[in-house]
Order: sequence, then C-alpha cells, then structure tokens
Amino acid sequence: MDLVISEGTVMDGTGGPRFKADVGVENGKIARIGKVRPITGARKIDARGLIVAPGFIDIHTHSDFALLMNRKAESAVRQGVTTSLLGACGRTCAPLRRETKEFLLKDIIAYDPRLPITWETLDEYLQEFEKGGIAQNIAVLVGHNAVRISVMGYEARKPTENELEEMRQLVRECMDAGAVGLSTGLAYPPGSFADMEEIVELCKIVRKYGGIYSSHLRGADGDFLAGVQEALCIGDKAGLPIHMGHLCGFFGNEDTRHALEMIEDARSRSMDVTCDLYPYLAGANPLAAFLPQSIFTYDSRDLVDEIRDPDKRKRLAEDVRRSEVGSFWLTRAETLKGITLYDCRANRAFKGKSLAQIANMKHMDPVESVLEILADEGSDMYSTGVIVEWMAEKDNFAVFKKPFHIVGSDGIALAPYGDLASFKFHPRAYGAFPKVLGRYVRERGVLTLEEAVRKMTSLPAQRMGLKDRGVIRQGMWADLVVFNHERILDKSTYEEPALYPEGIEYVIINGEMVIERGEHTGRLPGRVLRHKVT
Repeated sequence: MDLVISEGTVMDGTGGPRFKADVGVENGKIARIGKVRPITGARKIDARGLIVAPGFIDIHTHSDFALLMNRKAESAVRQGVTTSLLGACGRTCAPLRRETKEFLLKDIIAYDPRLPITWETLDEYLQEFEKGGIAQNIAVLVGHNAVRISVMGYEARKPTENELEEMRQLVRECMDAGAVGLSTGLAYPPGSFADMEEIVELCKIVRKYGGIYSSHLRGADGDFLAGVQEALCIGDKAGLPIHMGHLCGFFGNEDTRHALEMIEDARSRSMDVTCDLYPYLAGANPLAAFLPQSIFTYDSRDLVDEIRDPDKRKRLAEDVRRSEVGSFWLTRAETLKGITLYDCRANRAFKGKSLAQIANMKHMDPVESVLEILADEGSDMYSTGVIVEWMAEKDNFAVFKKPFHIVGSDGIALAPYGDLASFKFHPRAYGAFPKVLGRYVRERGVLTLEEAVRKMTSLPAQRMGLKDRGVIRQGMWADLVVFNHERILDKSTYEEPALYPEGIEYVIINGEMVIERGEHTGRLPGRVLRHKVT
C-alpha cells in the first residue's frame, strides 16, 4: 500500500454502523479495508481514537472565482471537504460573452478584478483548473444567470424564441463540457426575470444528459412556499431530479413545516427531490438584493447619480418601499435590526453594524440610508454584502433531521492571507462541516454521527452522480478525512469569520495528503469531475 490508515474507527458513509479497521490506499484508490500489512516504506497514519470517513462533499458553494485566486482551497479542505460543487444559485463564471461581460461581473460571487478572465465557454473555464492544479476536486453546475446574461443581459422580459434557442444551445454546450446540471437563482435578478416556462425548457436539455435541477428558490419577498411549489412543478414538467438550496422558511412561521410536507408528498409520488441547508441561523446576501428588480437594469454610475440627487433619491426610496422585496426586508424594524453590513470597501466604519444602527448613525431614513451606502460603493455596489438573520432554530433542526437533507455550506473557499484575506464572509466558509459534527451531533444530538456523515458523503455523491466517491469501499477513489470527534469544532464567528476549525487531523484527496496533522501540505491533487451522460 502507498498509505495505510491504521486502527481507526471507520464510518463508511452509508449511514451504517461504525467499525474498527485499517484502510489501505494504492494508486489513489482504496485498495483494502481490514487488517493491512503495509509494505516497507509505505506511509502510515495512526488513527487510534479517530474517525475515518469519506471526504466531505459540499453540494452548495460559491467558490467559482475564489478557487482560481487560491488553489489550495484552504478554508474548505481544512473542514474535510474533498469535493465542492460550484455554480450554485444560478451564478457561474461561464458561459461568458464579451458584449455582456460587464453584466456577468455583477453576478459572480467574490469576483476580484486582480484575476483576469481569460475564458468564454464552460469548458475553457474548467481547463483553467486543469492547467494550474487545485487542492480539492470540483464539479460544476451551469448557472442560468450566466446563460441568460450571455443572451439577454439584464433585460426584464421573456426571451424571444430565437433567444430561448440560444440559451438552449449554451446549456447543451455546458452539459457537453461536463456540467452536473442547471442551477437557478430565482429570488434575484436576472434569474427573477425568467418565468417557469423558460426554466422548464432549459431543464429539458439537462434531462437528456442525466443532469439535475438545483435552485435558489423564488421568494425573496417572503412567499417561500410559492418558490417550493414552482421548483416541484419544474421538476415534474421537465422530468428530472430537483435539489432545493438552503431550504428554510422565514422567521419561524409554519412555512418550513409545510415545505417539508410538500417535499415528502412529492417523494411519495416517486419524485426525486433533495435539499441542502447550512448549520447557521443567518445567511449572507448582496445588499442590493433587497432592492426592486428594476434597480438591476441601471448602470451603476447612473444609479449613483440618481441617489446623489436628494429629490431623485426620495423617489427611488419610495419605489423600494412599494416593492415586494423592499417592503418585506427594509421597512420593518425587526428585519432591519437583523441585517448587518459585513463586506464593503468605502463604508468600513459601518462594518459589523446593522442597517438600523447605520440609519441612526447617519440620521437618515433606513431605505435612503441603504441607497447611500450603495452609492458610496460605486461600481462595487452589487458585491456589497450583508449577514441576514432569517431562520428559527426549530426550523433549521427540522430540516437537518430529514433523510433527504444534505449538508451544504453555501460558502466560499477562502484564506486568511493573500488576495482573499480582505474578503470577509460568513463563518460557514470556515466552519460549516465541523459545526455540524461538533455542535449539532456531539453537543445538541440533532443527528447521529453516522447520519451526519452520510449527509456529507454518500448522499451528495448520489445527488451529483459521483459513482466512485462518497463511500469507503474497495475500488473507490481515496478521498478520506480523519477527525477527532471529541475535539472537532468550528471556531469561526460572525465577528471573526476567518478562523480554521479544530479536530480535522488528516485530509486525503485522490490518495494524496492535503491536510497532515491539521496543516496544509501545499499539494494540489484535486481533479475536475466532469459529469458523463448516464
């Protein structure tokens, strides 16, 4: 064997009972499970008192751009994540057309102009990873936003038949390049400009490739159940599996319970439906997402000019108050207190402050205060980020307990040094998976350890069509994580998000050691996992 992990407690990822065994690795794959005699010179990990599990698979990430800036995938692999699915919520770096490139740059999470964009197609984008190497495996969804922007920019209307056919062709090209499926972000523009018919037509292309439909549901205006129903209808009409991102209703009402009942009913009718959710009660959003959709049709410079004019700003503020999204989030004291500014460049003095606090500091109406914050950011306004408190613990736990729920971080692979150090984000980027194992399993008993590991390994592998990962079994790729269940714990907080977790001792990816005794080795053994037609 090239590597032997000896005398550990194995959790194979299926949800079955743990057992004591050695795991032998050869040529990047799991070669033996049991008592293994290592050959002379083979590497050995003494795993006594530790858990040996399949590498964690993160089904919901926004690392599309950040991973090209730091290929070590620091905050992800230090959590034990060996494979990340990019392209959630309709947002991807490709396809891209030069004439609409500036629109797409509004949409890419963690976009940084210091890294030039040299690609146009999804295949060319994936080749960037293959040429330069990467620490973890990646797979990718094709983002509906990128497809729509390529053809229509931010136009708020139905596509013509010719435009729809252009979009179909782009989806075909992306699926040919190995995309796992199509993702949408229907809560925010430009995805929100699309109707169900448009999404169904694109999903029919995905179905022919054996792909999935993954959605950030429509409903930023609070109509959460309508978004759930729409996703189920899309899956039914297009005839493909459905995955719902960060599924949870708002503010502890009964919507979460009803949504879970709707999914269970659909599954009882043989519909293939799953969801993901992270172990936090607050999310992260662009601040501009709480403005009416019409705002997104503005050039940022024109919008800044309007906001700077007092009379025009008051008219814009009134438009925000009348809009469904704005009235739901920005006109109520309880929601304003729960929205905190975390990522901005011009308004650094306001970082960590709630929108209610900022309005008081500026002695302004809250809505006009939000508009001024965005104007100060100028061309960065669309990436100005906020932390949003929107979940009740009972709802979060209820989702986690469902067998069709998958652990997903909704995070970004970051690092507290280099180009990514200035990008402060949600603590889930550094701590989502250890938090499940430490807080939800060990401290709160929300899940058993076996079930939690299943939700991080074999279940997301099945959802993504990865037949050779996600389970500790002979012949599978050796993506493995060795952790101390008594010590594993997230350390990142909303105030200090860039803190690595404790308790992840070793992470092996394609048979190579990436994390050794808690430290990154610098190796880049990850692969681009291109989906193959089934």
